[in-house]
Amino acid sequence: FKSEPATRYGLALAQLRAKNLTAAEAQITELRRLKVASPMVETLAAELRTHHDDLPGAIRILRQASVRHPQDRAVAYALGEALLAARQADEAARFLTADALAHTSDYRTRALQAKAYALQGKQLRQHWALGESYALQGQLLAAIEQLQLAQKSTDGDFYDRSQVDARLRQLKAQRDEELKQKRP
Repeated sequence: FKSEPATRYGLALAQLRAKNLTAAEAQITELRRLKVASPMVETLAAELRTHHDDLPGAIRILRQASVRHPQDRAVAYALGEALLAARQADEAARFLTADALAHTSDYRTRALQAKAYALQGKQLRQHWALGESYALQGQLLAAIEQLQLAQKSTDGDFYDRSQVDARLRQLKAQRDEELKQKRP
């Protein structure tokens, strides 16, 4: 091997994609024996647990990985998605809200957060989070539309509604400024 861990990781990934779960598990076991501490290995091990219909096992692996690799985005996305797949909406919303605060320019976290709110039945927050995801991607019209849907929702408290209203005004002003700059 030029790099045994890299080769074993590649083999594990190939075996998992080929649905040869036993062979993938053997390669991950070897990576663990080699004491490879990598978020890539942890997310792959969690994906393998998911293929074994063991969402609790995948979540356990990803929680531990998020502690060891708190800045790794792939781990955060995988943990959020696993919590959503396990229909643990409250925990997913807590985790993704904290993650969104730590990574304010991450549109994927906001989109996952919207899914968590949807599972909770929180329409205002769902549309607000999705609107923020669109805004972070530069899709102002879609963001404005989502915030308008948030305004029309029947849930949410005064504080949330006030924030949505303020953000909607901000995005509309940004859109108007962009339109002015495009005019000759």
